[in-house]
Amino acid sequence: MTKKALRREPLYEQIKTVLIRRIGDGEWLVNDCLPSEWDLAAELGVSQGTVRKALTALVSDGLLYRRQGLGTFVSETPGDWGEGAMLTPGLFNERPDPLVQELIGVSRSHASDEMADALQVRRSAPLVRVRQLWRLGGVVVALDDAYLPAESFEGLDARWIRQAGGGVHAALQQRFGVRARCVGEQVRAVVPPREESLLLGLDPEEPALAVLRLSAGMDGAPVEWRQRYCRSRFWSWTRREKW
Repeated sequence: MTKKALRREPLYEQIKTVLIRRIGDGEWLVNDCLPSEWDLAAELGVSQGTVRKALTALVSDGLLYRRQGLGTFVSETPGDWGEGAMLTPGLFNERPDPLVQELIGVSRSHASDEMADALQVRRSAPLVRVRQLWRLGGVVVALDDAYLPAESFEGLDARWIRQAGGGVHAALQQRFGVRARCVGEQVRAVVPPREESLLLGLDPEEPALAVLRLSAGMDGAPVEWRQRYCRSRFWSWTRREKW
């Protein structure tokens, strides 16, 4: 690191950015232990206190976690599904079965007024669209369309997403050092468009639960606008607490 590079913002923020980039480059994988604060300080040419402040910020952001007496480790990437769960209506004590994610494809799109406002991009700005299905016991229960600013995530494609384990959020963290977190969520009942209804196996005019979610990176900048349709005739969507 050079002195010139460290002048523009607080020193610990620069160290934080360096560590995020190195994690994104795959230098340390999920559950890997980072070097000690003293070793990182010596390598980066800063004080141990500065490194500790950067690591503490990354722990608060969720990118890292600490184990007393053992060190600081890379956290698992949050899944694309988020905090909700699909349950049998009326069974509050039911433990949700795991949902299986299926990547349909990656394409290009353009930002609508609503998307542009949420993602803080210009109207009609190029977006990457990632379409996914979710299955429960082999049955399709939900459909996602995730939209991300193409200029911020150049090169994001189906190959990268599959290599990351099939998730958009995993690809963002592994390829770009961006850890996405939900910052806003809206739920309402709608009749999905015809194509989405067919993919979900809905009857004509059958309603679904529409979950609109906005995710941001650790710096607070919006990174993903996600539209999800959930089948609701036989399943209920509920906020995940503890199971």
